[in-house]
Amino acid sequence: MTANIKVLIVDDHAIVREGLKALIEFEDDMIFLGEAASGMECLELLEKCCPNVILLDLKMPGIDGIHTATLIKSKYPYVKTVLLTNYDDEEYVTKALKSGVDGYVLKNICKGDVVRIIRHVFSGKSYIDQSITHTLFNQFRDNTPTAEDAITGKSLGTMPTLTQRELQVLELIVEGKSSKQIANDIYLSMNTVKVHLRNIYRKLGVNTRSQAIKIAIQTGIVHLNVYKSVKSKTF
Repeated sequence: MTANIKVLIVDDHAIVREGLKALIEFEDDMIFLGEAASGMECLELLEKCCPNVILLDLKMPGIDGIHTATLIKSKYPYVKTVLLTNYDDEEYVTKALKSGVDGYVLKNICKGDVVRIIRHVFSGKSYIDQSITHTLFNQFRDNTPTAEDAITGKSLGTMPTLTQRELQVLELIVEGKSSKQIANDIYLSMNTVKVHLRNIYRKLGVNTRSQAIKIAIQTGIVHLNVYKSVKSKTF
C-alpha cells in the first residue's frame, strides 16, 4: 500500500506523542511527518512541512488546540485537524466544532480507532466521538431559541429546508440513536428511516451522521427543531 497520509502530532506530553508516533509508523499507508509540543510550535512547523492530518491536543501551553485549529484552518484549509482530548465538556465540544475541526475524539479510544479515524478524516469525512453526542444534545436543549429568535431567524443565516419529520430524525441522530432506535421511537419502518436519512444528508450536503451533527451545531437546525416541536406536534 502506498504511503500517502502525512500526519503531524501536536501534544505537550512526550509520552502521548511517542505512542501516537509508534501507531502511525506501524501503518503502511501513513507517514509520521513530525511532532510539536505546543500550538505555536505546530504553526512554525507548518511553514516547513505539509501534513494531510494533524492530531491536536486540546489543552496545551500558550494557545490551546481549538485556537490552533482555527488558525490552521484559516491559513491551510485543506489540512484535516483532529482534536484528541480527555475533555467532553459541551463548551469545548461546541467551540471545537464551530472552529472547523474535522474530528473530535476522546483519548480513551482504542489504538486501532486512532488510525481508522485518521483515514476517515483524510477521505474528506468528519468524525465525532459517539460518547459525546449526548453532551451535544444537552447543549441544544439548554440553548433553545426564544419565540422571537425563531420568528425572526436571528443569527441563523441561510438554513437548509428540512421537513418536520426530517428535523425529528435529525434530532434523534444528535441524541445518538441508531436507525433501529429511531424507527422504534417514532413508529416508522427501517426503510422509511433510511429514506429520511438520505434526504437529510442530501439537503445538508453531507455523507455521514457525524457530518450531519456538525452541520446541525454550526447552523442551529436542531435548535429550531426543539422550538418548532413545542409549537406543533403534527408531522
